[in-house]
Amino acid sequence: MTEPLDCVIIGYNEGDFQDYRAMCESTGAGSPTQQIYSKEFMEVDGRQLSWMDALSTLRNKATGRNDKYHVGEVHNLAGIYLTNFLRKADLTAQTVSLFSAEQERLADLLELGPAVVAVTTTFYVNIMPVLPVVDFIRYYAPNAHIVVGGPLVDNICLDGVTDMAQALLHGMGADSYVVESQGETALVELTRAVKAGRSPQGLANVITQVGGSWVPGPKTPEANDLDHATIDWSGFHPSVIGATAQTRTARSCAFKCSFCDYPQRAGALTTASVEAIRHELRAMAELGVKNLVFVDDTFNVPPKRFKELCRMLIEEDLGLNWYSYFRCSNARDEETFDLAAASGCKGVFLGIESGDQDILAAMNKLAQDAQYRNGIAQLKQRGITTFASIIVGFPGENEKTIRNTINFLNETGPTFWRAQAWWGNPKAPVYQRKEMHGIEGSAYDWSHRTMNSVEAARWCDVMFDEVTESTWLPLYDFDFWALPYLDGKGLGVTELKPILRVSQEIMRERSLPVPDQIRLQSLNGQLYKAVAAVDMAPSRFEFATT
Repeated sequence: MTEPLDCVIIGYNEGDFQDYRAMCESTGAGSPTQQIYSKEFMEVDGRQLSWMDALSTLRNKATGRNDKYHVGEVHNLAGIYLTNFLRKADLTAQTVSLFSAEQERLADLLELGPAVVAVTTTFYVNIMPVLPVVDFIRYYAPNAHIVVGGPLVDNICLDGVTDMAQALLHGMGADSYVVESQGETALVELTRAVKAGRSPQGLANVITQVGGSWVPGPKTPEANDLDHATIDWSGFHPSVIGATAQTRTARSCAFKCSFCDYPQRAGALTTASVEAIRHELRAMAELGVKNLVFVDDTFNVPPKRFKELCRMLIEEDLGLNWYSYFRCSNARDEETFDLAAASGCKGVFLGIESGDQDILAAMNKLAQDAQYRNGIAQLKQRGITTFASIIVGFPGENEKTIRNTINFLNETGPTFWRAQAWWGNPKAPVYQRKEMHGIEGSAYDWSHRTMNSVEAARWCDVMFDEVTESTWLPLYDFDFWALPYLDGKGLGVTELKPILRVSQEIMRERSLPVPDQIRLQSLNGQLYKAVAAVDMAPSRFEFATT
């Protein structure tokens, strides 16, 4: 007899790339959004595809398979984490990682009649990805209570349940919403209430509908213990987890960069014990995990704890390669880099943001140019892949500061890089000084005393052409976190770099006023040959067939 299912958690919905294209194009030529899109797509057989879908399509031409490579094969950590948290509360739960690719499995789970279906919203910037998920749930589980939570709901309700928030909550069509930077305990209490036939109205950190309006329950900050919340990986089948998996060892961030409001929302930095992490990593290795992604915002902070973690990994010798965010300014001795390499560090995400010291100071990065240069050099000496993330257009930015960043990237040569226009977040600390900087507008439509968003987008294009000593990375369904996934499929950095280089040449050529069609044809031929030559394992997902 099948065990009753209390809750199903749905991870990420990538949405439709053509809808994304239409949204980007609607912002107008020269906008940061349109600039980002112009460096996102590849054209295959007359269709504009995301870079990863183009890779899949070209591979399928060579293999005759129907593989859809997607970072969603690395199971959504929010889904795993919440499923584990519910199970520790003696509730039954299952999770689906990627909505668009796992609808058959999700339908089977929904037909078991779960009391609650929870929809996570990590990475969503608007409600559009939520809508088809809610419709799908209503169709297959009409009696289920749908709850939506996560960063999107937090953003919508940042100023309370305003008239705009009311409209957006109605628009998503769920039965309730969790609004809390953690929210695990709220989901447990909501699931218990619905399972017992009680209304969730009045539960802490839960928004419910009363008389046609959305009414929040008491605001009670959660402080969930990270050791208690470590994941019991034995509850998940190896075929679902795969060769690459994510976990976390800390919550929040120890720094207060002036462009980011995350630490204000997430609270003080909280860490799990090294012993708790040790037991979790052993279980992951037993499942067959080979590539490990630590999603902590600052994995090597505090430095003493980072060294303890590295020594633990060395002691355990689990055969794990790991990837993480990394702050060069907090790697203050060679031992730090030696331990990272010896413990299996294979790649790091560097939030460089700028190669200009004045801009770094304005961002409150607490980092020096020399620290960045030394950190990248030390990492490269040990064969560790580096990705430099750059923000263009922060208040104070001008041609000189951008030229300094271009020079920095060419002189230090991180393995990969990408630049994006500054996204103006009105809740970030820099907006407290908006009059001083002359900031007007927000998001990707802004201006200040030294630059505007259209100029920032144009400078991103200049950087795309002039940064020659580092390889550009796509963003849409890719980013740095695709590297461990692709490595687990057999496409390592050595094979990936020339493929990306050819892709970049194609993008440069097609952006010219009069592209050379013969050269484009030649470059596309090179791209196909490079992709076809790689020996990649099949993907778990397939393209939908009509």
